[in-house]
Amino acid sequence: MSSENWPLRQDPESPVIISRSLVEDPSNLAFVVLDDDGDWFISDGNEFSEDMDLNRDAFGSLPLREALDLIPEIAALAELPTGMAADWDPERRAWLLSSVADSDDDEEDLLVRAARLAAWTHPGSPLEEVQVSAELAEISTDPASPARAVRQVVREADGTWLFVGFQVPENEDFEVEALEMEHAVTLYPDVALVLSAAPGQVYDRAGADAPWELVEG
Repeated sequence: MSSENWPLRQDPESPVIISRSLVEDPSNLAFVVLDDDGDWFISDGNEFSEDMDLNRDAFGSLPLREALDLIPEIAALAELPTGMAADWDPERRAWLLSSVADSDDDEEDLLVRAARLAAWTHPGSPLEEVQVSAELAEISTDPASPARAVRQVVREADGTWLFVGFQVPENEDFEVEALEMEHAVTLYPDVALVLSAAPGQVYDRAGADAPWELVEG
């Protein structure tokens, strides 16, 4: 694959930790993690254990370009923010996104949090939990799938946030997923324009390229 056609932002030669079973059978794909350093971990469902011998038996390393050849589905995650995981749904051919929980290294977690807080330029905290309509926490590998965008930003009376996508019909119940604010804003940067909303305010827009309008509060 030429550098012009390389779909990911990481270097093609960067090392990837991958389950050994996936080298034999990529259909065992279960989830990936893009850690805070931008390194990929691709798994058949197993996670690291405290037993290093088990880890060496279960996982190996490949250059990212080889991992992409083996599992081309990860190309759909080109814009995945660091610090996120994505579970693979083979039936729907889609990735289901989540923010990664803290590691077992408390000192490292504190350093990562401090760096994220220092780099945050918007109101609120990058670590704050945001509810998003379910399709906003999914990335399909189908090129014909509709583009994802936020239609409505709701600041609830208690200060919590809800982002609703265009695929959600008006006045109908819908499922939500939780993401960290930084991850939601990285995936949907347009919402940064209304993060100064006060509790009780609702912003809406007619289309993905339309301006936000205050419709409540």
